[in-house]
Amino acid sequence: MKNQKWITCVLFVLAASLVTFAQDVPKFEVPVGFSFVNVHPDLSPITSFNVFGGGGGVVYNITSVVGIKADFNGYTQGSGLRNKLTQAGYTVGNVQGNVFTYMFGPQFKKHSGRLQPFVEGLFGAAHSNAYANIYNTIHGGTSASSNNNAFAMEFGGGLDFALTKHIQARPVEVDYLYTRFGINGTSYTGAQNNFKYFAGLNFTFGGQ
Repeated sequence: MKNQKWITCVLFVLAASLVTFAQDVPKFEVPVGFSFVNVHPDLSPITSFNVFGGGGGVVYNITSVVGIKADFNGYTQGSGLRNKLTQAGYTVGNVQGNVFTYMFGPQFKKHSGRLQPFVEGLFGAAHSNAYANIYNTIHGGTSASSNNNAFAMEFGGGLDFALTKHIQARPVEVDYLYTRFGINGTSYTGAQNNFKYFAGLNFTFGGQ
């Protein structure tokens, strides 16, 4: 009889622990913040330039480790691209270099403790006028639209620090961002190997 009570007590504690653990895993996460990308346009002589912006996403956690993430970010080049072209000896007007990315894929994350690392692999598309504007400045204008769409993917990870039950600080997320842009009206297609940094807040909702 005593053994049965002891076993019942142990099973109750284990069940309660599992419920508590499950409740600590949010059903949804919403990261928002600042981001910049060091762009490598694959258009000589411009080796790289920075674009700055931000955005966010939504993660739906399927299990305590695996989630599905939708990620949306937008960037503008500021004066970086104009300075690079000027330094290379080109006459530059109001050159713009906007980039937008829309990607989806799995996220793998540790959902316990204050420090919660994660990794991700995302696939989708990017939209930009930067590559056509660089090409037009270097080689002369084309009659086609300067806006281009491209395949995009990124692989990387970061770290969240739990501030409260529903708010986490994200001091660092770094990703390898690959895009493959062509330029409308030309035969050019290039592979761009870019570096992305993101920092901000991550809001959590619900529980499993």
